[in-house]
Amino acid sequence: MDQHRRLTLVTFGFKYGTPNTNYYFDVSFLRNPAREPQWDLFASPDERMRTFVLGQPLCQSFLDSVVPVIRLLMECDDDVRVGIGCSSGRHRSVIVAEEIKRRLECKDITVRLIHREEVLS
Repeated sequence: MDQHRRLTLVTFGFKYGTPNTNYYFDVSFLRNPAREPQWDLFASPDERMRTFVLGQPLCQSFLDSVVPVIRLLMECDDDVRVGIGCSSGRHRSVIVAEEIKRRLECKDITVRLIHREEVLS
């Protein structure tokens, strides 16, 4: 019988230090929306920004690779904590973590999402 598993995703900015999680993934390789003219460092992720980040081919490749890795980790441990980081923890990490949550959450997996740098906005 399968047991209920928990996943905690913590988004963060590397410039503020790493959170207390079991595993870390750095999504700083993605193009930063804060450097695009239509957004700035304090812009909140919206649908256009999500499309910008998730539409990057490298983002899709990353998601297609990391989701199975997280599933594997969850087979070994029923309470996995994963940090998803970028430079300031406000855009790329938030959008990627929300997509990971969307792809993984189901009846036997509860995903808790914490945006650590949200208080800095």
